[in-house]
Amino acid sequence: MKIMITGGNGSLGSRLAAPLVWRGDQVTLLDRSPDPRVRTPEFDQCTVAVADIADKEQVSKIVADGEFDSIFHLAALMSSDAEENPDVAWQVNMIGTCNVLEAAREHGVGRVIFTSTVASYGHMTEDPVPVDAPQWPESLYGATKVAGERLGVYYHYRFGVDFRGLRLVATVAPFGSTGGASGYCSQVYLDAVQKGAYEFYLKPETRAPIIYIEDAVGALIGLHDAPASDLTRRVYTLSGIAPSAEEFAASIRQVLPEVQFTYKPDPVLDPIVASWPDRYDDSASRADWGWDPGYGLDAITDAVIPALRAAIEG
Repeated sequence: MKIMITGGNGSLGSRLAAPLVWRGDQVTLLDRSPDPRVRTPEFDQCTVAVADIADKEQVSKIVADGEFDSIFHLAALMSSDAEENPDVAWQVNMIGTCNVLEAAREHGVGRVIFTSTVASYGHMTEDPVPVDAPQWPESLYGATKVAGERLGVYYHYRFGVDFRGLRLVATVAPFGSTGGASGYCSQVYLDAVQKGAYEFYLKPETRAPIIYIEDAVGALIGLHDAPASDLTRRVYTLSGIAPSAEEFAASIRQVLPEVQFTYKPDPVLDPIVASWPDRYDDSASRADWGWDPGYGLDAITDAVIPALRAAIEG
């Protein structure tokens, strides 16, 4: 298959490319930067298209020339960056999504996989949160993702675009994305290895739902590959584990006992993270296309720290 990944040089996109290359797909990475956040051996087997996702003509030309079967639309400005740069967030998250869907419609792309977020729900009291619970996000990032979901579903029913959305929880990875309110989930590991200390911008008891990067990649591919006849909805939700900040610290201390952790709650970021529910009903994802996460907190710690050490030392 010919596949394009927008935001393809980011933390998730660069890792998603590898298994697609392994199985023989021709992969194009569209990104504003020519350099991947994580350089894998498979990167050299991908085509890199440097473009602004908010530039409609650029996106349309790349999609037309690529004759893609599928697009994974991952490009987005994350939550804390979106709060600091709302105009840019609108261009990337809203105009960019519109451009991708319109290019898919115009040039006959078979399938569009869209990454949304459980931050789209906002503050909820139900546990687990039903997949069709009302979405009242408390961040600009969440608001743009709700709009992106609705636009994608519109393109499905109006134009027949095979739009499939996936609401992700925070994704943890070595050298993972740190631009969102959940960015501490990856940054804490990097600082623990490099500096021997980390200051959480959360209260010790604040929790966030997370999954490991390998589980996120597997989920995206699983949803992409599922036969259309097996799907019962257009947008699915994932759930994972929800450790507190102090539980993160305890897990890391099992491997790096000398690391020092402190807490200085940020008045903007801590309430955003605290507003996210701990658990979500992902039964449809499990039933329709086999979602089955494999990593708990200690397994994530045991995977991330050696990977960081190897990269930093070698």
